[in-house]
Amino acid sequence: MDDQQTWIDRIVEATGWCHDPEGDAGWEQAEAELGVVLPSDFKELCRRFVPGAFYAYLDLLRPTDSHAQPLLRTWASCRQWAVGHESAQLWGPYELYEPDKGPGLIQWGSDQTEGEYYWLADRSVEPDRWPVVARRDGIESWHQLDMSTAEFVYRVIADPAFKPFTVADPPRRPFYLPHWGPFPMSAEDWNALTDPNRGS
Repeated sequence: MDDQQTWIDRIVEATGWCHDPEGDAGWEQAEAELGVVLPSDFKELCRRFVPGAFYAYLDLLRPTDSHAQPLLRTWASCRQWAVGHESAQLWGPYELYEPDKGPGLIQWGSDQTEGEYYWLADRSVEPDRWPVVARRDGIESWHQLDMSTAEFVYRVIADPAFKPFTVADPPRRPFYLPHWGPFPMSAEDWNALTDPNRGS
């Protein structure tokens, strides 16, 4: 079993997610427009987990806008925002990814507190080896991490030492909230979802 698949299995185990995987998520059009294939573990996460949020916090961008923020539209919006504006410096020292240029950022996730999660995409590098580039919000420094998307997601939701990105709160249990799930509105709701004995 490869390392990325192991991280996905760890996420499944940690969250107790037990729904059947989705069919083909439809990444072909997005990859054609981007001009690059996306990391396989990210696409497998999107297949294994229906649209929703890890810990009701971290969302993955999807190929379509059905109950989710679409990756391709987000990429296009970032590029449009940056054209002709000094706002391009918002991503500095990185550039946004362009199919005909060198390495650049493609956003793959977001969270409930304005966190930003990207790959440093590079057509000359195997997509599964792209580093994760992330920051807690638009005014904080970037962190470039040599790890897969699945490892990053796991550490955010389950590793209390993964500063500054972790939301893990031992001995509470991470969970996955699908788009149809009721959002936890009270302390009792949160306690039920994060009960370490949930599902045991």
